[in-house]
Order: sequence, then structure tokens, then C-alpha cells
Amino acid sequence: MYAEKSYQLAKEENNLEKKALAKYSIAHANYTIAAYTLSIENLNDVIKIAEELNDNILLFRSHNLKGNNLCDLNKNSEGFEAYKEARKYARLTKNPIHISTVNINIALIKKVHKDYQESINILLENLKLLGTLDTESREKTYNKRIILSQLADTYLRISQPKKADYYNDLALEISPKKQFPNAYYWALSNKSIIHYQNKNYKQSIDICKQIETYYLSTNELPNLTTPYFYIGKNSYELKEFHQAIKYLEKVITISDEFKLDFSEEKEVYKYLQWSNSEIGNHKKATEYSKKFYELDKINDSLDISLNNRIHKEHDIIPLQEEIDSLDKNTKYLYIISTILIIFLIGFFIWFKQKQQRNKKRFQELLVTIEKLEQPKEKIIPEVVVKETSNTVTDENALQILKDLEKFEAKELYLRQDCTLSYVAKKLKTNTSYLSNVINTYKEKSFKTYLSELRINAALIQLKNDPKLRSYTIKAIAEEFGFKRSETFSRAFKAQTDMYPSYYIKSLQNQKDT
Repeated sequence: MYAEKSYQLAKEENNLEKKALAKYSIAHANYTIAAYTLSIENLNDVIKIAEELNDNILLFRSHNLKGNNLCDLNKNSEGFEAYKEARKYARLTKNPIHISTVNINIALIKKVHKDYQESINILLENLKLLGTLDTESREKTYNKRIILSQLADTYLRISQPKKADYYNDLALEISPKKQFPNAYYWALSNKSIIHYQNKNYKQSIDICKQIETYYLSTNELPNLTTPYFYIGKNSYELKEFHQAIKYLEKVITISDEFKLDFSEEKEVYKYLQWSNSEIGNHKKATEYSKKFYELDKINDSLDISLNNRIHKEHDIIPLQEEIDSLDKNTKYLYIISTILIIFLIGFFIWFKQKQQRNKKRFQELLVTIEKLEQPKEKIIPEVVVKETSNTVTDENALQILKDLEKFEAKELYLRQDCTLSYVAKKLKTNTSYLSNVINTYKEKSFKTYLSELRINAALIQLKNDPKLRSYTIKAIAEEFGFKRSETFSRAFKAQTDMYPSYYIKSLQNQKDT
């Protein structure tokens, strides 16, 4: 209201500077109440006036606030463009506070789109930049607090709790609870995640409950997503699956009610899938699995597209645009052309032969998969796994083998944290004995056994699920328990003699014909 009145007075006086400042205050107020579109409209007016006045500080602030509005509207690509403009004017002001403010926002976009290492590089660079200021100020402390908290958060996202704890403690030192409650509870939230990553699950839940109490008392319900998410994750690890589902579903409810762009939403669906599987609710587990896939596909394409642009346009890592120009000498060109033609003819012959071999291999693989899909007969072809020739005589070993069948039926091998220790714990035995049983009666190492189960599952599901075939190799790898797409591709090639990309393409071609 006061900003509107100030603008009207400035308008009557025809004072451009006062008009611009009043309009900026209106835009800032709009942003505070989440009227993002209206805020952007006002900021566009401010930018026009600021350009007339050649006011670099106001241009920096306006473009920066515009970027904040756009990012809150989930328009990160447009937000990045606004931050680029803000950075241009921040550099003209030669003020480290202004420069670090914009760079923090660019780092946040990098973090949201999972380019964590470059986000850390930007944040550390700007922490160093703030260190060049001799005097302390409210703005410097504010930016430093954000950088430290974001460093802690980003290190947690790459599972480095020790470094996260270091920067988080520094953030807590300059975030007194009474003076800066928002900053304090943000850092406290990081502390709960640090406990989670250090497997101190009960301590993590206790901290989350403190955070819940505060946000309920201030009626800041959207801020409950993170503590509820980690109560859910901690409860899952403690095998309290019903409580895990309760809190994870609260996260979805809050996100939907307030239309939040919760960065961990994909993982929420994954843990809901796992928790429902554990209590035998397979219908719900399947439902959440489908939602996970849908989000994964959307997020992967957005992350890659925007990260490529930011990596190129933000001068953290300079790009090498050109190396050397080619020699245009006709003589050398003729020699190279001749060699190239010979090479291409040879390559064509080799390629056609390889193509025929791959087609034959693909048809053989389809026969194998048909046998794998027979649930009762357990006909396991040599190309995928080997039949055991050993007779089971040991009662303990027989029980282990029966338990392994249950383990396979529940598809627990698709978990990324499925290790020999995990399976041994599930089967209530020790790792040495379990490994010996698998070596003796399945005639393979545990690593090979696990890999074969996962690849078999991938072969069947990719054959039967057209939607899954449209996902990235990385997303497919994670779905079948592999942490890295390279590991998945190597295992797939070793077992089937073809890469997953060729298998998917062959399936698609078969469908089209």
C-alpha cells in the first residue's frame, strides 16, 4: 500500500528515480506474497526506467528479482537468462556482494538440476570472494549464511556428510535461533540429513520432529516437506514401513496442495514403492513405480538441457571452441580421400556382417526371454544363467536356496543397496556362508548372480513395456539396481553380447514392422 502511494506521488512529481524505486518496492512486495507474474510485469517497467537512468545497481536488483520470480514459477531456463543480465550489471557495480548474490542463484539452479560439483565450485568461489571484503556487513553475513547452508545441502546430495557437517556448523554459528529462525531451522534440517547419512536414524527423526513442531507453530506447512520426507526415509531404514508410508504420503499431499516443486519428489515415490512392497501392497507399489518413471523421464531431459547451457554460458569452465584449422593442400586431400574411401568400403562390409550377427543374436535372445517368462518351469538358458549340476544335501544350504527363491520373487535384487551383506541379513545368515552356498550350488559368484538377476529382469520388462523403452539408459539402469549406466551397459553386454541401446532399438524395430 505504501509503495503504491509512493509511486503515485513520484508519478505526479514526474521523478523517474523515485518512480523506479517505488515500482521496485511494489514488485518486491508482489514477490513476497507469491504474485510472481505481477511482480515480473512491474520489474519490466522498472528495468525500462533504470535503463534510462543508467542505474546499474537497480538494473542488477531488478533482473535478479526477475530471475527469482521465474525460478519460483519453475521457469528455470528463463530464470537463468534473467540472472545472466543481473550478473552483467553486478559486475559493472564492482561490488562483491552483488556479484556473489547472482552467482549464488546460478549455483542453486545447478544444484536443482543435479550438477552438484559445479554448484559447489561456484559456491566456494563466491565464499572466497566475500572473504576479500575487510568489513563485516548485514549483506555479507546474509550471503555467507546462504553459501554455507547451500554448500552443506549440496555436499549431502553427493553423500559427503563429513564436509556437509563442517559447512553446516559454520552456518549454525552465524544463524542464532531467535534472530534468524528460518536460517537456523534450514541448518537444523541439514543436520537431520547428516544424521541420516551417518545411519543415526533415531537422532535424525528426533531433529525432524523439532523442525515439525516449529513449522506447525508458525503455520508454514510447505516447509514440512523435508522433515516429513526424512522421517519417512529414516522409518524405512528402521523397518517401520507403515510410518514411512504415512509421512511420505504427507509429503505428496503438501506438495500437491501448495503446488510445490519438491526436488526429492521422485525419491518419495521410490520409497513409497519400496515400503508398499515390504508390507505386501503390490498394487500401490506398482502405482508409485509408474509415477517414479514419469518424473524420472521429465527430469532427466530438463537437467541435461539446462545444465549444458549453464555450463557453457557461466564462466566456471571455459570452453574450447576450436583447435586447429585443416590443411587445404590438394595433394594431401587427395591422399586422405583415397584412404578414406578404402576405409569406408571395409567398414561397410564389416558393419553388414556385424548387423547380421546381431540380428541372429537378438532372435536367440527372444527365445531365451520366452523361457525366462515361464514362472514355474525354471528353464534357465545357458546364455543368461547356467544350470547347477550339484545336488543339495546340506539342510542349511537347502534353506538358504529356498530363501533365495523368496528373495528373487520379491525382486529385492533391484534395490541399489543390495549387497552380499544386505542379502545375508535378509536371509538371517552370514556373508561367508551365503557366498559359499551361491558359489557351490549356483556355480557363480554373488556379484555374477546379482547381475544376472537384474539383467534378466531388464530383458523381460524392456520387451513388454514400450514406455520403459523410451527412458534414458541411466534411468533404466537405476530402475534395475545399477547406480551407473556404464556398469549396467557392461553387465548387459557381457550377458547378452549386445548393448542395451541395440536391444531396445531392435525391440522397437520389431514392433514397427
